[in-house]
Amino acid sequence: IKRLLRFARRMPPEKILVDINQIAREALSFLDARCAKAGIEVEHALDEALPLISADPAQMNQVVVNLLVNALQAMPEGGRLRVQTMAEKDCVHLIIEDSGAGMSAEVLERVFTPFFTTKTVEQGTGLGLPVVHSIITSHEGTIQIQSEVGKGTRVEIRLPMAKRETLA
Repeated sequence: IKRLLRFARRMPPEKILVDINQIAREALSFLDARCAKAGIEVEHALDEALPLISADPAQMNQVVVNLLVNALQAMPEGGRLRVQTMAEKDCVHLIIEDSGAGMSAEVLERVFTPFFTTKTVEQGTGLGLPVVHSIITSHEGTIQIQSEVGKGTRVEIRLPMAKRETLA
């Protein structure tokens, strides 16, 4: 496990100026047909005046797609998926909420533990959220997950806005 985690961390982010709204739109577009087929209503609340962040676009795409797939898997009978962005102080927020199965407090405590999963072998490896956590941390951001069984899950990512020197 330690060797795998060292390998996963070996790829330092190649940061450029990124529009997190564009990343979210692309990821949603990629999963559009899957959402429609599963009976999932998708709601966008993207702040059009959102500042840019300094980030690795491929890694940010991996984060968003992973979180969206988790949300879809939590709603096999359909439901509601909401993707929101907003700016506050010096941070950009990305919030992904679903009306799916939710997680117990015990599961929630372990979601960032490598290889921990509640999914079947065909559905997951237990590496998705640990990798997401690692990527967000390497971008000097934070990730918080709130969940309640039967009511759904809310994931909030906070990333620092690009500094003025980066924009020049």
